[in-house]
Amino acid sequence: MNKKVVIPIIIIALIVLVIVVVSVINKDNQNIQINIEELATNISQSGAFEDELAKVDPEMTKSDYGFSDEEIKEIVSYQGSGATSEEIVIFQVNDRSHLNSVKEKINTRLEERKEAFEGYLPEEVFKIENNVLDIRGNYVILCISNDSGTIEETINNYIKG
Repeated sequence: MNKKVVIPIIIIALIVLVIVVVSVINKDNQNIQINIEELATNISQSGAFEDELAKVDPEMTKSDYGFSDEEIKEIVSYQGSGATSEEIVIFQVNDRSHLNSVKEKINTRLEERKEAFEGYLPEEVFKIENNVLDIRGNYVILCISNDSGTIEETINNYIKG
């Protein structure tokens, strides 16, 4: 075969392979089921927080972030005392089509918190800037802590287990 024919065939085969792999990963990710209460407990007990976190009313969290009932199916949240920016918010969206608007609302909230902490506890800004925002299927996991590595490890261990 001619080199001009072989190279395009190899490129097309690689593109098809990448598409298949991505679709398999996305299919697995869409069917994921998470007990958000259990995951939040695991994260809060991971040792990644310096503050004592307390559970927050779901409606208050929805209001803080500007989420609607149409967007959010289920939500659990823990926040620090206010002396830190530490926080855990885990929720399930009703439909993946809401993920973009939800991410925008999360980014807006993070910017607001960053601005608020810059004024009176600037050392907390680092935590906000180094948050963990993980999307697994219809679930969104946001954590603000001292140790994003421990948070990521805790999430991955929970999802694998």
